[in-house]
Amino acid sequence: MNQSSVDQRVRLTVYRHIVDTGTAPTTANLIDILGVSLEEINSSLHRLNSNHALVLHPDTNKIWMAHPFSALPTPYPVKTKEITYYANCAWDALGIPALLKVDSITETTCIDCQDNLTIGISGNDLIGSHYVIHFAVPPRHFYDDVGFT
Repeated sequence: MNQSSVDQRVRLTVYRHIVDTGTAPTTANLIDILGVSLEEINSSLHRLNSNHALVLHPDTNKIWMAHPFSALPTPYPVKTKEITYYANCAWDALGIPALLKVDSITETTCIDCQDNLTIGISGNDLIGSHYVIHFAVPPRHFYDDVGFT
């Protein structure tokens, strides 16, 4: 199997696992699901990380982000009818329900003023439409330090 094919299968499996469980798969999960070696999984994960298709924890083979999903709990829990997902930021908290075509609610706190915020989607309506989402980093620099961004 060529690298591109492995990478496509790994990426799709990562997203399916997150959508189905709310958590990122481990390398052991990926090996079990895909039936490929640890070396192939690790190589694929690093290629996908290099191509910004997902983000690994620094110096590891563990998935940190598969945008708009976070593999770790964050201040942006996206609660759907079935599963609570974690978003990397407020923008991603709106991206998850848009991607999944589900209603959601995210209760969080403004990083700047510490006010409580509620954002989400109900049907075709935005909840919390009076908020402003501020990008502290220009998009062209998101991957300079994606954990900060």
